Amino acid sequence: MNVLNVLQRTRKQAARGLTLIELVVVLAILVALVGLVLAFFPGLLGRASKSTSASSLQDVARAVQINYSTSLSYGSGYDSLLNAGGAALFTGLNAGSLADLTRATLNAADAAALTALGITTIYDLTLNPGGATDATFNVTTVASPITIAASTPVATLTDAAVQAAVRGNYTVQGTPVYVVFGVNKAASIVGGNSILQDAPVRAGANANENPTTSYQRYGLVFLIDGVSARTARFVGAVAFASTGLTTAEGNLQEYYSN
Repeated sequence: MNVLNVLQRTRKQAARGLTLIELVVVLAILVALVGLVLAFFPGLLGRASKSTSASSLQDVARAVQINYSTSLSYGSGYDSLLNAGGAALFTGLNAGSLADLTRATLNAADAAALTALGITTIYDLTLNPGGATDATFNVTTVASPITIAASTPVATLTDAAVQAAVRGNYTVQGTPVYVVFGVNKAASIVGGNSILQDAPVRAGANANENPTTSYQRYGLVFLIDGVSARTARFVGAVAFASTGLTTAEGNLQEYYSN
């Protein structure tokens, strides 16, 4: 009888499932295992970020190109990467990205070159909408679009290495200007029947790339050049890393070198 009672109690316990204490123990073991894995692979988070970032950059660039092939427009309504009012670069950009960018003012010819691609409006950003710090998810001032025209302030890429990476084999004519926009939810290439159903957010590689404290959407680079006539062309997508702006190829190179 004692043996039968023990068997019955065992069956009841098995049917009842894990108790709260047992669940806590299991979770503690899983946390410890994760800690061990991260200890053996200290660069795991950074490698994962570089891998996903490279894939997302390719997806964003592909979506932009497909949008142009179907509608003869590269889309509009992007983030300007400037603070509200356009007087300075967006405060929510991390230090590395800020170092690769500068604020510039479009002349009439360069503004016309961008609008010829379908880029007619952009949005300035504010770091603390409603009093809550948010550098990525809720920063676009959708109610106040800025029309691309002469004297419109924009963010431009100044880092020569990143310029070369996005430019590829193309030989620039005259004085080039690399204008950078952020892909937000208000952009015309996002939602509806577009390839991008949502504006992607980058998974940061470290604490300095937290989307709530630094801008972690993806950027588009448009090169404007020419001597007698100015033309604009889309040359690539970039990520706003704490080390500066990065490309898909650059992320893959760093991934395989670590």
